[in-house]
Amino acid sequence: MAEGKIILSDFELEIAEEAIVDNLIKNYQHKIQEKIQFEEIRLRLKKSEHGKVFLHEVQGLMTAGKRYNAEASDYNLFAATAEVLEKLLHEAEHDRRTARQKK
Repeated sequence: MAEGKIILSDFELEIAEEAIVDNLIKNYQHKIQEKIQFEEIRLRLKKSEHGKVFLHEVQGLMTAGKRYNAEASDYNLFAATAEVLEKLLHEAEHDRRTARQKK
């Protein structure tokens, strides 16, 4: 079973943040791969400054025979990234369940 690839864009992070995001993405990559076969997941980060803190908006697109979209905004980059990956996983699983029920 070939692993799907994950492509990040605009993730300009400090080294410590980058290590945490990489670890988070690898964990989700395995979790998603166990449930569904996907070709790729694209994640895009948009940061906007609110006072002294940044609001992180993460947009995700997963291709798994069909396209799935998700997005999340949070002041915590890791929470926003995890939420998008979780939404993509649940949307694809839901699709598979409903497709099996229609048969």
